[in-house]
Amino acid sequence: MTCDKKKAKNYFLIAGAALNMLVLLGFEIWRDAIFGSGESSDAWYFLSTRFFGALLCLFLIFYCSYQNILKIKFRTLHKAILFTLPCWLIAINNFPIISYFSGNAYISGSKPEILFYFLQCLCVGLFEELAFRGCIFMMVLQRRRRSTKDLFWAIVISSAIFGAIHLVNIFAGASPISVILQIGYSFLIGGMCSVILMKTGCIWHCALIHAVYNFCGGVVPELGGGVIWDTPTVILTVVVSLAVAAYVIFSLLRIDVKKVGDIFIEEKEKSNGGDLNSDV
Repeated sequence: MTCDKKKAKNYFLIAGAALNMLVLLGFEIWRDAIFGSGESSDAWYFLSTRFFGALLCLFLIFYCSYQNILKIKFRTLHKAILFTLPCWLIAINNFPIISYFSGNAYISGSKPEILFYFLQCLCVGLFEELAFRGCIFMMVLQRRRRSTKDLFWAIVISSAIFGAIHLVNIFAGASPISVILQIGYSFLIGGMCSVILMKTGCIWHCALIHAVYNFCGGVVPELGGGVIWDTPTVILTVVVSLAVAAYVIFSLLRIDVKKVGDIFIEEKEKSNGGDLNSDV
């Protein structure tokens, strides 16, 4: 890529990011005028801000030349799916399976409401993974990937930022205890998704697992009710969490540090225009 083309590309990406920031700023300033008032308007505001936030992160990912993580590697897709299967247990188990099928928890929302709620969770998953794994984690990892210890600290640093950002929920009226719990499991989910990204090289696995995790954990309290955390559910969650945590840690220890750099576009490839031999 010539210098002029590279500058033009960067100007385009900066302009796109700035435009998305203006849209998000407009949503905040003229929220009532754009979305109205009421419960449904809050839902549309939530969905719209996460969607445009995800677009903003995409512009940043391309600007930083991290776009390799956006490619679906079909030749190794079956291996990626097999690797993520235990991680899917975390996402699915976030739904109160025992309470729901025993009749202690219920979903009273209609099918369109459930589908719309899943769409909200999907936008949140996309936004948070593109922001925290696609941008922050990749920035830290780019500078800390010479050893397994480096990978570990890259995960800890980015996951700690991801967890700490949930402190803002206190200002939204959440109780300190619930926020502390949210910070804790956000840190752990962030760590799991970081390992998934390094193992699969594709951020879409992270985003989908994250979205399903949020949906399974929120659909009953948001669109239903009942007893969610009964004793059997707590025991099952602890068992699944410990088993998957051991699996993720073991997988991290087995990661070939030399291959982690494959998810980056190296300087030689940048000088050739950023064209990679992809599996897409």
